[in-house]
Amino acid sequence: MKFDIIVNKYLLMWHLLFQSSISQDIHDAKQKIWTSKRNKYIDLKNEKDVILRDLDNYIPDDDEVFDILENSSAYKKIKQETNRYRLMLLEIWDKNKKLYFRELGKILKYDLKGDYKICILHPSLGVAEVDFVDNKVITIGKKLSIKEKDDFLTYLMYKIIKNDVLNVDTKEIYILNSVIELAITNELYTRVTGDSKYSLGKKELRGIKEKIYPYWLMYLGISKDNMEKHMLRDNILFNINAYNYINELSCMSIFDFINYIIDNKKEIFSKKKEKLELIEEL
Repeated sequence: MKFDIIVNKYLLMWHLLFQSSISQDIHDAKQKIWTSKRNKYIDLKNEKDVILRDLDNYIPDDDEVFDILENSSAYKKIKQETNRYRLMLLEIWDKNKKLYFRELGKILKYDLKGDYKICILHPSLGVAEVDFVDNKVITIGKKLSIKEKDDFLTYLMYKIIKNDVLNVDTKEIYILNSVIELAITNELYTRVTGDSKYSLGKKELRGIKEKIYPYWLMYLGISKDNMEKHMLRDNILFNINAYNYINELSCMSIFDFINYIIDNKKEIFSKKKEKLELIEEL
């Protein structure tokens, strides 16, 4: 897997033109263009998809509006700040990509492939968008600090892996989404931060993930003797003795595991949660 982290001036200008103004200077520049070039301004409203389809070679049919904005002092300042933001994200990625790829490989058990473009916008735009239908493009423009690096990188991994996993041919979307959360939002985030993140995720998937969780530990290769430590860490309690340990799960890829849960969903989701006796050490 390869990330190309770029700033595309046309995509940046499009967002500045059609989203809420992020500064008074940008607002004034937009008002000036609107007053003098209203029809051409309106014509650009649907241009974002055209830009995304050919980021490397896009040339507008009529670049008059873009030229006016690009030559403004307001845009030049935004462009400089956006480039600094890009450099920060590049530094974050370069310093952490080995760790993320290593842990993702252990969790997913398949080769990560594909080239993705990460299009950087000004952080004040508050944008986080994904276009995987026609392109492998993630657009990011959100305020972020170095301390929040794992939030950013986990978000990227979640979006990319979700796109891969959604290619599984099934209507059981709730199972797919639950396993993706277990893999990225919970397990990957836990590994890279050192703190359990199993409380995170969509509320509507919580009950489903708790049903899958014992099998998830088997998939991760957690021995029966170590399951108690993990379920206490993650605050997902279950009666270990109520489950037959399935060694084969640890040899599966994430796709095989999803199919296993789907094939055995009647048994997995009908299993009642047994009341646990409190452990004396607690």
